[in-house]
Amino acid sequence: MIPVYSISKPFLAQAVLELGVPLDSPIGQHLPQLAPVYASRTIGALLNHTSGLADYGFLSDYHAAVDAREPAWSRVELLERCLVFPHSFEGFQYSNIGYLLLRMLVEEVTGLDYFEALEQLVFHPLQINAFAKWEEPTEVVPGYDPRWVYSGTFLGEPSRVAAAMVSLVQHRRDTLGLSVGTTAVKQENTGFERPGYGYGLMVNVDSPAEAPRFAGHGGGGPGFGLLALVNTQTLQGDFEFATEGWNQTEAIAKFAAELSAE
Repeated sequence: MIPVYSISKPFLAQAVLELGVPLDSPIGQHLPQLAPVYASRTIGALLNHTSGLADYGFLSDYHAAVDAREPAWSRVELLERCLVFPHSFEGFQYSNIGYLLLRMLVEEVTGLDYFEALEQLVFHPLQINAFAKWEEPTEVVPGYDPRWVYSGTFLGEPSRVAAAMVSLVQHRRDTLGLSVGTTAVKQENTGFERPGYGYGLMVNVDSPAEAPRFAGHGGGGPGFGLLALVNTQTLQGDFEFATEGWNQTEAIAKFAAELSAE
């Protein structure tokens, strides 16, 4: 098995949606211990990265500590360190801090740890058996503490990741819909012609009147770069990972072309 890194985000987002908490409610209503700058952000905005929060990846000390294979800081320390940022972005701004808060929400409401909560809310109901818990250092990435992924991650069986993403995308398509919550991503060279993000899913947004044609997520961290993408019409999916020379933009463009031809 290999680490899936941020490919975990669509599954965490689905767990949040399964909780049934109001998406327009501030996260601090459910997590009163948060500092005001975090507590004021709504759950829906956290889900599609429009809350204005920065990303902890902006911390140079974070990258230095990861590279040095140090033990991960506590969540309290991380959030305190991130108070240096203005947290005033407008529009889409990818934020692992936001998804850490969503992880904390799921754990608080369910009383379970991250992976057990996802098993209960998402994996078991959708009959997904592609993943395994990853909370302690292993030889998968020697010396690396997976708790550095504060938003949560897990290990995946490469031959099953695409099917897991297909199950999730199909469920979202047939219930809430893939257009709900989608925001435009105003970035160039993403691999999509008109990229968007909707409640944990990277999507293309060909037209506001049409559901996204593709949905999935990428991931990356020490040792691995990864992408899982699904054609939402045919429900054909693909998954790819590399241990060096990874380019997510090229992978998205390639997968979109391949999945369009199927």
